[in-house]
Amino acid sequence: MKIQAKIDRLVKGGSTKAIASVTLDSWYVVKGLRVVDGKKGLFVSMPQESYTDKGEKKYSNIFFPITNAAKMELQDAVLKAYDQYLDQQHETGQSAQWENQDDGILPFGM
Repeated sequence: MKIQAKIDRLVKGGSTKAIASVTLDSWYVVKGLRVVDGKKGLFVSMPQESYTDKGEKKYSNIFFPITNAAKMELQDAVLKAYDQYLDQQHETGQSAQWENQDDGILPFGM
């Protein structure tokens, strides 16, 4: 499977560093993947929906890989795109376009 990843926007503050989208085999697009800085380093969190069950807020992934190999391939593609995006910002001297995590979603130009 061919996976193309794109960083849609950066997030300032908190553990979420960026929001990404992926194109799968030029057939499907999945939006809302998050690049997260966790205790063991960067990882990719899948898009989720939240719901309340007996007064407790819960989350459910709405897209996810079935195998560990698929998970690693997807994560590698997104983290590579994240590194390339940051390098490109640094090389061109552009300041990173940050979104304040508490201020809602501010999309980059597409």
